[in-house]
Amino acid sequence: MDAIQVIDWVALGLVLLLAVLAIHLRDLLKGAVALALMSAILSAVFYRLGAPWAAMFELSVCAGFITVLFLAVIALTEAREPND
Repeated sequence: MDAIQVIDWVALGLVLLLAVLAIHLRDLLKGAVALALMSAILSAVFYRLGAPWAAMFELSVCAGFITVLFLAVIALTEAREPND
């Protein structure tokens, strides 16, 4: 196994780890950042595998627009106290 394959496997492992973190984090801001990082790394994986259009779409829409939309919604949402 050469160094490029190791980098590919590490990138895919990071994608999986960040996807799980985005789902399980209780803080919405940290979850949105984990999702953005996951999308950015996945975009690099797409480009590395020879799909530049998929990489460009993933980076611009998923890592860019969706993250900005999530952050705007989180900023505009008021925190509520849980009813016990």
